[in-house]
Amino acid sequence: MTSFPTTLRSPHFTPVLLFVNAFGSFLVLVSLSTHVGSVTGSGLLAGAVLSAPWLPALLLAGPLNRLLSRRAPERLVRLAEAASLVLTAAALVAPGDALLAAAAVLVLARGYFEAVTRSATSVVLRGTVRPERLDRANTVAEIGKLTGLSVGAALAGPAGAVLTLRGLIAVNVATLALSAALAWALPSPPEGSPVAARDDADSATGTRLRVHDPVLRRLFARFLLVAFWQGFHTVAVTVIPLHVLGGGTRLVGVFVAISAVAIFAGSLAALPAQRYLDRLPSATWALAPMPPLLAAVLVGRTVPTLALYSLFLVLFEVAYVHYNNRLLAAASAEELSSVVTLRATLLPSGVAVSILVMGALCDLAGPLPAALVVAATTVVVTAATGATGQTWRRTVRHRVIMMAGAGKRGVRP
Repeated sequence: MTSFPTTLRSPHFTPVLLFVNAFGSFLVLVSLSTHVGSVTGSGLLAGAVLSAPWLPALLLAGPLNRLLSRRAPERLVRLAEAASLVLTAAALVAPGDALLAAAAVLVLARGYFEAVTRSATSVVLRGTVRPERLDRANTVAEIGKLTGLSVGAALAGPAGAVLTLRGLIAVNVATLALSAALAWALPSPPEGSPVAARDDADSATGTRLRVHDPVLRRLFARFLLVAFWQGFHTVAVTVIPLHVLGGGTRLVGVFVAISAVAIFAGSLAALPAQRYLDRLPSATWALAPMPPLLAAVLVGRTVPTLALYSLFLVLFEVAYVHYNNRLLAAASAEELSSVVTLRATLLPSGVAVSILVMGALCDLAGPLPAALVVAATTVVVTAATGATGQTWRRTVRHRVIMMAGAGKRGVRP
């Protein structure tokens, strides 16, 4: 497909595109990880497969930033989805004895194109959605992505029982064909918008992977708290059921399932709540998840712990949406590519480091000291970045006024 009616193009296709992209990707990824674990008997190799898609974006952050700063974002999404489709179709025709290796290479290569898609769609939204609706658009896009991840991971088991690995890759080819078609439905930023108006000098500045704005740096510090919590959560879904509640593998499965529902519920709750989140100090959303987390570990009884830990995850997801929206809204056009690139690379690398640190701490000292470290780190980082609130509100208010002025001059914000 090389064209799409201009009148039908809309940023509202973004959540559907992210859902389809994430669904197909995780359907294959989780199935492949399970297959590798069963064939090799190695949990380490199975975990390495799950983390592999984030490695290319981390190692190639510089090229990703240059692409985002120099190329039209909607075109990047189309090229990324087309490249993923071609690679996946090529893996589909690999010989039987080479299919597993081809799938592993596919996961690595696809990881970079998925990072391009997820980063470039954020730039598309920033350039095509009115400022007063941008938070809602970013929240809906995150819900679309999270829903795709959850549905793909949930269906990987049942689908893997019915389909071979080649069959799952064939399903992924079909989902990629759909997401590639949806990519053509994304609009271009209107002429005169900050994203479209970046000149060569701005693009040259944007190729440097740096964020100079001190407000954005403090926001990134709070955003990375989410990565720290995610690393703890990855360890806690096994450690808390086994060592705090004294259960077995069945309780671990229940804990994982309830956690997934709580995170999804948090993302849904953030949609109606996001318009009110700025009415409270920003620090509230960093500190609010800590009391239920500590209480969940301290109480040590199955039902209260599950309820309190679910509340922690709901607030966790609300905090993620809050800081994600603030980052994307506060970034200037010149620094937007660096912001979305660092978001795509720092978050997964922060999660990986946190998993290692929290896993070692849980092994050496136990879940309660690990939870106390999470809470103490959160308090310290929040206190050290306490100046973000008022300055951020002034920055965004000024940007909305500038965009409104552009609209009066005939440019659609």
